[in-house]
Amino acid sequence: MTNPCNKTLSAMMTRRNFIGLGWAAGFSLALEGGSFASRRNKRKAKRASRPAPSPAGPISGDSLYRDLITYYNLGEHRTASPGDQKTSDWLASELRKSGMKTSFQQFSLRQFSLRRADLVVEGKSVAGFPLWPPRATGADPIVAPLIEYHPSGRLTGSIALISFPFDARASVFKGSRQTELILAAAKLGAKAVVAVTQGPAGEIIAQNVLPDAMPWPIPVLLAPARNEPLLRAAAERKATASVLIDGSEDSMATARNVIGRLGRGGKLIVISTPQSGWFRCAGERGPGVALWLGLARWIRKNPSDVSYVFVSTSGHELGGLGIKAFLASEAPPHKNVLAWLHLGAGIATWKWQQTDRGMARTREVDSNRLLMCSPALVPELTPIFADLPGLKQVSSQAVGEYRDIAAAGYRTIAIAAAHMFHHTPADSPEVTSPELLEPVATALVKTLIALEPKVSG
Repeated sequence: MTNPCNKTLSAMMTRRNFIGLGWAAGFSLALEGGSFASRRNKRKAKRASRPAPSPAGPISGDSLYRDLITYYNLGEHRTASPGDQKTSDWLASELRKSGMKTSFQQFSLRQFSLRRADLVVEGKSVAGFPLWPPRATGADPIVAPLIEYHPSGRLTGSIALISFPFDARASVFKGSRQTELILAAAKLGAKAVVAVTQGPAGEIIAQNVLPDAMPWPIPVLLAPARNEPLLRAAAERKATASVLIDGSEDSMATARNVIGRLGRGGKLIVISTPQSGWFRCAGERGPGVALWLGLARWIRKNPSDVSYVFVSTSGHELGGLGIKAFLASEAPPHKNVLAWLHLGAGIATWKWQQTDRGMARTREVDSNRLLMCSPALVPELTPIFADLPGLKQVSSQAVGEYRDIAAAGYRTIAIAAAHMFHHTPADSPEVTSPELLEPVATALVKTLIALEPKVSG
């Protein structure tokens, strides 16, 4: 079955041409009323080109977006992957240009290096991505009838078709519904599993896992919801399918956190963001990375007697390995920290809606985002973020790496969200824009200014 979103793609410009438009007017109008779907199922992602600079406020939205494009173009950002290593090098270089002393915090982990993942049903290729940590098939695929899972059914010698419930933040853990389904299919004799990931975008949704998770008992490939009718019809016929997960496991892989320090006084502010994720993560990680760099450059030009520590952490999708490593050995003492600002996922992305042509981007910011902070900071933050949709109220919820930081006892501020293409291969630069990034940057600058006088005033 063809994704209905694809009906409109021929009328849209390519990602390269789209992002290369002039930004004063072209960006604001380019996608209005259009639809969007993943264009990377059968070809490599195109490199996105950067917009030309334009004058702006304290931190230009265009400059932020250029950094986001650079981050996107470094490739997939899975922990310890080549793209992740390039990201660490790039971020460290940019911090040094901002006048900071930089270092890497290296940590070890067990990681799988994926060479190839294929799902073929009756000779038709279907998008597939392994559920982490993968159980590899080796260079030869598993070929067997595709049969839909039923608790009382027989799956001996088959490839089981199951469905994962929609999870906006997409995590798998012991006792989760996803885990229960996989273990049940394996117990019934399935040789492999194809798991359809339900979600409004119709895409593969990769699932975060805990760092000590062991490979699944049988190979598991995730498939997009847009292909569910094709897969269910094939399963009814017990059609032949093949599952391939080829790669190698490294029990001593290494990843690196990036740490930048700017010494000015005895008190300091910590600013952190995760850098890793399953795919290219333009809307998931890109805004946080861009704002992190933008603040580093702004601080250099605006002296005060407050010191700063910047940290970009890898290992996010694997239980937050990087932030845990930083908190364990590199984080500054509580008594020296005025506040810890954490820039989480999906900070500034567009809202999407379902239409008869598929998912279409609106002209509204996705307000499904949270502003979280320690209670003592609520009075200062509330007016600063009052005009930003979704950030008007300071949330009492704790999500993502904010939980680790707050649990460690720091006065913490964080923004996080799960946008439409969170954890999907379709998370591309179109999901955000300079005009969404700049207001958040302005609010963050105001936040730093509000915090700094507590030392000097």
